Amino acid sequence: MEDEKDQLSSLPDAILIEILSLLPMKSAATTSVLSHRWRHLWTGVTRVVIDARLESTAIIDHSLHKLTSRKLHMFVLNLNNFSDNPNPRASVSWFREVHSRNVENITFTVPRGGKCFYFIPSFLFNSQSLVTLNLHGLFRWPKFEDLRFHLPNLKKLVIDYLDDIPLWLEILIKFSSLLEYLDLVFHLDSYSDLSTSVVKIIPPNLKSLSISMEFYTPSLMLRTRVSIDAPKLANLRIDDCISIYCFLQNPTKLVKTCIDLKNNGDWSYCEEDEDEDEDMVDEENLGLLQKEYTHQMTKFVGGLSSVSNLKLKQEFHTNIFRHCSSANLPIFSNLSRLETECPMDLLFSLHCFPNLEHLVVCLWPQTLPTLDFSMEQSDWLQPDSIPDCLASKLKTIQLSGIQGTGDSLRVLAYILSHANVLEKLCIDFRRPNFIYEHKEAYVVWKECQFCRSLFKLPRRSSTCEVVVSGCYVTASGNTLQDGYLTCRMYVGK
Repeated sequence: MEDEKDQLSSLPDAILIEILSLLPMKSAATTSVLSHRWRHLWTGVTRVVIDARLESTAIIDHSLHKLTSRKLHMFVLNLNNFSDNPNPRASVSWFREVHSRNVENITFTVPRGGKCFYFIPSFLFNSQSLVTLNLHGLFRWPKFEDLRFHLPNLKKLVIDYLDDIPLWLEILIKFSSLLEYLDLVFHLDSYSDLSTSVVKIIPPNLKSLSISMEFYTPSLMLRTRVSIDAPKLANLRIDDCISIYCFLQNPTKLVKTCIDLKNNGDWSYCEEDEDEDEDMVDEENLGLLQKEYTHQMTKFVGGLSSVSNLKLKQEFHTNIFRHCSSANLPIFSNLSRLETECPMDLLFSLHCFPNLEHLVVCLWPQTLPTLDFSMEQSDWLQPDSIPDCLASKLKTIQLSGIQGTGDSLRVLAYILSHANVLEKLCIDFRRPNFIYEHKEAYVVWKECQFCRSLFKLPRRSSTCEVVVSGCYVTASGNTLQDGYLTCRMYVGK
């Protein structure tokens, strides 16, 4: 014990500062009470993380003003739970402090709601050192004429919450030549003049792109057009049911893509009009607009043909498969995994994916009430030829939204009788929000009957496991007996 030394204090200041840089700013500053030597060590940190839940504007000002490091690797400021009276212009002085210290990575989070808009200074878009910029929340942006863009080392840009499509956005992206990761979230008012809005995304080194557009009252009359030219794009995510997208040249290096064309709000096609003639004109115009949208988005999805992993969510108005003929369906030669949520002609569409190995299909969203029993499998027809993926590639299939009708059994019979290498087939009954006059006992009986019929179907793959999940019945089995499946069935809530 007498020979024991303070190993931590024996370290040089440079290493101690590196250790303190791994702590939140408040924790690093409290080490100043340890000794005279530690009093000012925290001011040299290169990583500043401030959670302003219990802080005040004065404390943040003081902490940043005390910094002595000439190089900041990271600046993280979270004002979501700011307890002090907010001063929107205080952010300008904070950005000036970190900007003067050649900050590399900035993450700034402010509340989305409320009346306070924190200001983003124009000099933030003129930085030689900035590598990543993450802005989350409601901000007051500088005037377009005040901006000078020079971000030669910016590789990652995240802007979460834009209430319009600013003129400077396209220029910012254009002048960020090294940009690899771009994430944009829009919350737009459909009553704004967005009918001629065009967004061009053309960074030559972009590898990951994410765009989300939410409309308070979505309208087919107001569309934003987004043009993408990113030859190195590998990951793409789009959550937008209104805008029209196009590739200036189809990306050839796409690996993973998620396209969500479902509307999560209330459609507002056009305002009500007392004049019936004008209503008829509006309906004709809307029909033409919808036709153009479907045509353009079919071309856009077809441009994703090099992707290997695709998640595609559609609904009636945005379902491109319903508007395609066998002659113009896009072919996805590299696709090995597909997740899709839409009413679709499943067997017919499989011809588009010759090398598909894993398929996940939700034919109807589980949240919808079961109103249209007659529509459920009305489009399922036996194809003229066996899809290549079904004959030699498909290993796993997950189907949800199954009603358990005769059409369902015919489709499942076709799959089981032609899937040579299928390893697992999972079937999930659609779970209705309410069952109308159907008694619980009737539902149990219906599900049991469906399971018995399903497991009597012959199958091509001798190792295929079939798993069924219903409202009350669960069944599974992969044992072959006399050419048919045997199963175990459980009944219960």
